[in-house]
Amino acid sequence: MTPEFDRYLALRAEVAAHNRAYYEQDAPSIPDDAYDALARELRDLEAAHPDWAAQAGSDSPAQTVGGAPAAAFQPVNHPTPMTSLDNAFDDAELRDWQEKLARALGLPADHDDFTFTGELKIDGLSVNLYYLDGELQWAATRGNGVTGEIVTAQVLTVPGIPTTLPGLRGELEVRGEVYMSRADFAAFNAQAEELGTPLLKNPRNGAAGALRQKDPEVTRSRNLRAILYALGKRDGVPARTQGEVLAWLRDQGFPTSEHSEELHGLAAAADYHARMTAARSSFEFDADGTVLKLDDLRAQEEAGFTSRAPRWAIAYKFPVEEVETTLEAITVNVGRTGKLAPLAHLAPRLIEGSTVSRATLHNEDFIRDLDLRIGDTVVVRKSGGVIPQIMRVLTDRRPDGAQPFEFPTHCPECGHEVTRAEGDANTYCPNPACPSQAFERIRYFVSRGAMDVRGIGEKLVAQLIETGLVRDAADLYGLNAEQLGSLDRSGEKKAQNILSQLDASRGRPLWRLVNALGMNHVGERNAQALARAFGTLDALLSATPEQIESVPGMGGVIAQSVTASLADPSMRDLIARLRDHGVNPQEEQVTRGEQLQGLNFVITGTLGRPRDAIKAQLEQAGGRVTGSVTKKTSFLIAGEEAGSKLARAQELGVTVLDEAALDELLAARGVTN
Repeated sequence: MTPEFDRYLALRAEVAAHNRAYYEQDAPSIPDDAYDALARELRDLEAAHPDWAAQAGSDSPAQTVGGAPAAAFQPVNHPTPMTSLDNAFDDAELRDWQEKLARALGLPADHDDFTFTGELKIDGLSVNLYYLDGELQWAATRGNGVTGEIVTAQVLTVPGIPTTLPGLRGELEVRGEVYMSRADFAAFNAQAEELGTPLLKNPRNGAAGALRQKDPEVTRSRNLRAILYALGKRDGVPARTQGEVLAWLRDQGFPTSEHSEELHGLAAAADYHARMTAARSSFEFDADGTVLKLDDLRAQEEAGFTSRAPRWAIAYKFPVEEVETTLEAITVNVGRTGKLAPLAHLAPRLIEGSTVSRATLHNEDFIRDLDLRIGDTVVVRKSGGVIPQIMRVLTDRRPDGAQPFEFPTHCPECGHEVTRAEGDANTYCPNPACPSQAFERIRYFVSRGAMDVRGIGEKLVAQLIETGLVRDAADLYGLNAEQLGSLDRSGEKKAQNILSQLDASRGRPLWRLVNALGMNHVGERNAQALARAFGTLDALLSATPEQIESVPGMGGVIAQSVTASLADPSMRDLIARLRDHGVNPQEEQVTRGEQLQGLNFVITGTLGRPRDAIKAQLEQAGGRVTGSVTKKTSFLIAGEEAGSKLARAQELGVTVLDEAALDELLAARGVTN
């Protein structure tokens, strides 16, 4: 063997490992640009040595599409394969692609009279929707391009996916991308950081992971979106061009992109790419390039495919915008829950249209894993196009004598010794009297997403604490006009406005108060779910961990945290004093029957109806739905591939119902849809 062939074998193994991490585990191990460079090197070696791929055996990762379907989902063969795209990285490579396209169509290499459709290359998860005679039969991931995973229930949590297409006959495949918006990605990671659970690396990682959740309600909680842009098999669709395909999809109600354009000639295509590159920071989703497609569908068929990609389309990748800067300092702030939040202070640099001078460092482990030291030169990019993130340290440029960062052992605000629980990535100050926590809790209590008390900003909160007028949120409702008027930059009119706002907040909806209490792991979304589930504050206060865990979107960690928080004497005292001051939140409208009162259900397996619909019907009739089979479980509702919950139910002697038996039970007890 030669060193070059050894390099080829090592490169095959490396690219295959990255493919598995990206497509099968939804956990990319290197940035896209680094992967693109490796894949290109592999393809170039195989082009120069065509015998090497056969000599190495099995399929080359340079010639395969996607990854193996996950064993947890039912496989399905796509009626027509879902291919990948070849890449271009500059205008010269774009011209090379057009020359190859011209030759494939029997035209001179310098032919430049093509019409293209320009679209954004959304960084999400590719899906295929299969319709027969206008009825959706299944939705599946791309998988390896030939066989995907059926994720119909998960895809139907995405807005805008029609289940019927009236008047259509024959087979139809509608293809597109399911994605997580940058805003939802940022919100998810903010909550994950608070929970001390793993962060999503990017929005694509979030979308892929959400679609592979067995419980569609977990998928729904990610707020996924979709853009559809292509047809595979297309019986009965009267389209002659890609532009007409997009127009037909829009007419049928499918979500499509507002950024697609018809382009005449390669110069217009290059200009489109330049404009989209400049506008990339304004998109609601991550996009890693543009896609240029030959517009004429008949010409597409004539141009055909290579072993892995269409000859009539190309992905023109955006340049990865990374900048080098200097880590000037690391500070550690203390939040409302006592969590210590390290922050990097950077020499200011412009990235994707905005100046970046700070980046979150998440926790002690993150700093240690990067081996960050003050004075280091670091590489920064915007994760999800929004959040500045330090990607790596250029250790060869580290200043002499730079020392590892020592994470605080005591709270930087109050000096109390900090704690870190086993299995939790976060570090906390446990001192309830910590002034920083008090400030953050009150600031959060009056914020727009909580009790929405206008006029009380950070400076006023700081003054109220410093003057001793306020120790916690309940004290706000005991303030009078004279006290408020005596503060800096205040006066009678401002004091009266604040008192009016406080008075109005006494009757806010229940979810706002639940959120305002500042419990660990409870933000707006979880607060709304808890308020809907329990209806009153008293019902929530008396809820057990099992009852809270049965609420959609709540897991065991959240349930334990909420019940522990609400049982804490200081929290009970705060709530009692809020009530003494007239804080009486509006009850949520929760109307439930009593037909299934006292019965506990668990739902598992693949069912004919979405689980959330069955769950809602059971709860509406007074039943309780939980996630675990125990001795207290009355019935297990089991569909196909029921798995371990079915075995557990049989072991405990729990009655197992299929959907027909469930319908009989509901009818016998007078429960209707």
